[in-house]
Amino acid sequence: MQSQGLALPSELEVGPSVDRVSTKKSCVDPSGNNPDTGYSGKCGLYIKENPPRLVALGRVYEGSTIVYNIPLLHDQVKVGVEEVRDADTPIPVPTEEVKVVGQTLNTFLAWSTHLVKRLSE
Repeated sequence: MQSQGLALPSELEVGPSVDRVSTKKSCVDPSGNNPDTGYSGKCGLYIKENPPRLVALGRVYEGSTIVYNIPLLHDQVKVGVEEVRDADTPIPVPTEEVKVVGQTLNTFLAWSTHLVKRLSE
């Protein structure tokens, strides 16, 4: 799996890098732009397996401290899911409404920082 570029590398390049600011938006901007927060380029969203497995593609919204009025923990980032790769897989930080990857398309959610990897576009 590593030869296909799908395994999670040992060190990730994503994480909070700027002061966090509150946002209350609930949908992903299709252009990838969010005037209230910084956003990163495309990233892979993984789940914890051995080795970690790519389940979706999206963007990290740096500077966010909440998702749907729930504060992010220190080891979480706000992501917007743009492409689902494995719809039936449970997500790392489920909510009452969203439990599997297939329910995350075009939404914001919290994702564990260590399971996010920047991709070259």
